[in-house]
Amino acid sequence: MVAIRGPAAPGTDEDAVGELQILPRGRESSAPKSPSSNISGQQRSYAVDRARRIRVPLPGMELGHVNAYLGECEGADGYYLVDVGLATYDAALGLLNGLRELGVRPSEISFAFITHFHADHVTLLQLLSRLTSAEYCIGEAELRSVGSDFDGYVRGVLDGYARHGVPGDLLESFTKVAPMARFRGAFEDVWKLEWRAVRDGEELPCGLRAIWTPGHTPGHTVYAFPGGAYTGDHVLPVITPNISWYGVEGRDYDPLGSYLESLRKVRGLGAGFPAHGDAIPDVDSRVDELLRHHEGRLGEVLGALDEPMTAYDVARRIRWNTGKGDFDSFDVYNRFFAVGEALSHLRHLENSALAEEFEGPGAVILWRRTRNGSDRTVR
Repeated sequence: MVAIRGPAAPGTDEDAVGELQILPRGRESSAPKSPSSNISGQQRSYAVDRARRIRVPLPGMELGHVNAYLGECEGADGYYLVDVGLATYDAALGLLNGLRELGVRPSEISFAFITHFHADHVTLLQLLSRLTSAEYCIGEAELRSVGSDFDGYVRGVLDGYARHGVPGDLLESFTKVAPMARFRGAFEDVWKLEWRAVRDGEELPCGLRAIWTPGHTPGHTVYAFPGGAYTGDHVLPVITPNISWYGVEGRDYDPLGSYLESLRKVRGLGAGFPAHGDAIPDVDSRVDELLRHHEGRLGEVLGALDEPMTAYDVARRIRWNTGKGDFDSFDVYNRFFAVGEALSHLRHLENSALAEEFEGPGAVILWRRTRNGSDRTVR
């Protein structure tokens, strides 16, 4: 996960462009709210008490840390962790010291519930698996989307991005800093673990319930319990999660559309305990902010298509609320993810019949507005 996700800090709508709401074909309105007012104060208090956070360092990453959460299973089932951290020395010390301060030995961990297969959430299982015989749980769709052919996966992403206008020198530089390259050994070790695939809505040990929330990754999973939920990178308190289109999932994959649906799906859960940052008192309020942010971003991307251009060109035109705010000031890592963010919004505009891709000179993919998009058929 990276910190480029255009801002949308609580109480602000800096990225909003008017009051646009771009809807996919066949959708007439947003799903109704599921008010969190049905969550009692006692349940919220229970949720806060239950979610014991361990701030695990992320050396060399802008976010600084990832939250691992320790919970106690009822009866004699021991404890569980939600996410574990990055496969580095500092992260390992942070997790082990955090467990010790909470009075728990690694061998007492019976379950590890992983929200998604990103380096900062899962690769420290490489160490933990040698200290405990825990059961490792992750969303079944995440297992389907992550293959063991890491070279093939990276090659597919780079080839796709090249067709969308990303220069070769940027692609080459990204291969040197991409987490899948830097932590390849840990990824491969963790992939070989015996995983339990959890289904959407499945009741899990330790009083948790799995909620499939695709968007940030195809199989991202939130783990809910009475009064709250561990939201992973699905709902974050200050930054907006990166929603990228990588191409390897297929031409018709609409990650932003999936994400918007997933946001509506987690209404009414109460408090949120995210992978980065502090607790979210009310998930519903933050969901509203994130929906408004993406409505604004869709309008901005559509507005940028005043002539045919590549996704790379669109990313350079977007106003980013991080760093100096312009694409060219970003490091390699954030530029790559900015292109992915632009692509996910273009794909959703295409799904909404407002934009379309076509092949330009040299087999490069260009984007343009449709007639509906030119008429700004947005609600």
